[in-house]
Amino acid sequence: MKHTVSLRRAVAVGAMAAATCSLVTGMAVYGVAHPSGELAEIYDALEEVQAIVDSRFVGDYDMDEVRDYVLTGYAEGLGDRWTSYMTEEYYQNYLDSAAESTVGIGVTVSAKTEDDGSTVLRVESVAHGSPAEQAGIGAYDEITAVDGTTIDELGGYEDAVDAILGEEGKRVTLTVHGYATGKSTDITVTRQEYEQIHVTARMLEDNIGYICIERFTDQTDEQFLDALEQMQEEGATSLIFDLRNNPGGQLTALVNSLDPLLPEGDIISLKDKEGKTETYTSDADELKLPMAVIVNEDSYSAAEFFAAALQEYGKATVIGEKTCGKGYSQQGFPLSGGGCLNISTNCYYTPKGESLIGKGVTPDVTVSLSDDKTERFYVLEDSEDDQLQAAIDAVKS
Repeated sequence: MKHTVSLRRAVAVGAMAAATCSLVTGMAVYGVAHPSGELAEIYDALEEVQAIVDSRFVGDYDMDEVRDYVLTGYAEGLGDRWTSYMTEEYYQNYLDSAAESTVGIGVTVSAKTEDDGSTVLRVESVAHGSPAEQAGIGAYDEITAVDGTTIDELGGYEDAVDAILGEEGKRVTLTVHGYATGKSTDITVTRQEYEQIHVTARMLEDNIGYICIERFTDQTDEQFLDALEQMQEEGATSLIFDLRNNPGGQLTALVNSLDPLLPEGDIISLKDKEGKTETYTSDADELKLPMAVIVNEDSYSAAEFFAAALQEYGKATVIGEKTCGKGYSQQGFPLSGGGCLNISTNCYYTPKGESLIGKGVTPDVTVSLSDDKTERFYVLEDSEDDQLQAAIDAVKS
């Protein structure tokens, strides 16, 4: 039996899925005034701590790392789970993940500990069209070595991830224990640039078009509209939108994706700290087909508002589990030290003016997957997927 480490850390090799992904409105830059009041007290406390460290601390330390921990603690001290500080490295990975194309092999991995105590990298997902997908690497495969060196010999999880990243055009050989085959083999992958695909579409039985939206990025709305057109050209008479495990993303991508599905009216509203409200609306053109939306507890932010809008307009039946309940949007503020402070700056509201904070979207039809099926989510056959089958039933009725 294999055990997943607690508080599992996942990294998208070549395309990190940012944990701060949310309804993002942009970046801003602020200057810094001379500290006064409570802020001056914080500075005084830090200076006092530094004086003690300078005079008594016997260990070595990196001041850049200390700074990152201080800023991380400041963000956490605000008491908002969605506000965070990104180190310079993490921030750059975040920017790369939002780019139209990226360089790497295209896998998301997490650390797992074997019964003998050794570490392997479990492949959580593989990016569509990526070098890893082309090489035959699949979800739940396990990487046991990189260029012949085991994960532990490389120094553990983070060092192994760094070894996989590498330079564009360079090859890396991964020893992979296949989930489907149960066998280990060496697979050589060339790190290269590939387009990030966040929307996929295919036709199911009875002319049901299935569109999966993995996240809302700058490219999602265009990819979604293409998928929508593809399904209609192939003769879809109903549609299923799958937003399970979708962490949210860009506001404009959400609005542009919903517009062709909704009648004329509000799509989403936002309110800032000063109470200023801005509302995004749809035009009168709407797609009139039976629809269903599948969500789960890991559907966040923009994914939730996508489901809520279609539900409130009576355009779709929502299937699955109650969603996360994230109703804030974040804005990134790049800092002079290279990192970025990502803070909640707006509250969001559904077309009917409802906040989703702490309550999420309640499905019209509640269907959960068993623990076993949840563990095998990305390799489930359609016939095994109870939530998908419920969505098929909904659009047929």
